[in-house]
Amino acid sequence: MLNCIIVDDEQAAIDVINNYVRKIPSLQLVRTFRNPLEALHYIKNNPIDLAFVDIRMPELSGLELMKLAGDACQFIVTSAYEEYALEGYQYNNIDYLVKPVSFERFVRAVQKAKKIQQPDTNERSGFDDYVFIKTESRIQKVALNDILFAEGLGNYITLHTTKGKFVALLNVKDLEEALPTDLFLRVHRSYIISLNKIDFVEGNQIFLDKETSIPLGDTYKHQLWTALDKKIITGRK
Repeated sequence: MLNCIIVDDEQAAIDVINNYVRKIPSLQLVRTFRNPLEALHYIKNNPIDLAFVDIRMPELSGLELMKLAGDACQFIVTSAYEEYALEGYQYNNIDYLVKPVSFERFVRAVQKAKKIQQPDTNERSGFDDYVFIKTESRIQKVALNDILFAEGLGNYITLHTTKGKFVALLNVKDLEEALPTDLFLRVHRSYIISLNKIDFVEGNQIFLDKETSIPLGDTYKHQLWTALDKKIITGRK
């Protein structure tokens, strides 16, 4: 059970997140705040695991709140402004949700929080180090470590691996749900990549090497930054 609070100067926005929280048994809503200064005081003096925080608020912005709170708890930003996403990841922020926030997107953010807060839970139970896919002529075993990326076209996917390409009657969503989320990430409506195979990211392109690039869809950018943020080395400011 994760104890959480909601911080937003608009009651309507609080009501939306409150409704989502109540649908997830592993979340326990402790308080809601429209005043970020009161929220900061509460965070520093109470055991809170997770805070859903707006960015633009009077007296204290969400970014300032996260900076002052430090590692007292984790944060998930809920904001109507995408331009603060990269700055938000400098602090203890594990995801950035752009309003209006869908429940499906909210659930994925909470799942990330649970993985970090409860590292000993068996999040990857049911996952082996390989998968089987059905091609036109056979059932093909594919090692997860061999997968570079998957490209979808309608109800077919082409799995690009270090040992060749395999075409399967499978859509991108089905494959996404079958792969462990700590190793693979959907970065475009038609592409899933292996995080371990990324060489560099430039603009809206993800490069696996100098010859192979994958498009980065706008709606998937926040997920990629969240995944990479844990590995990015930055100097102290």
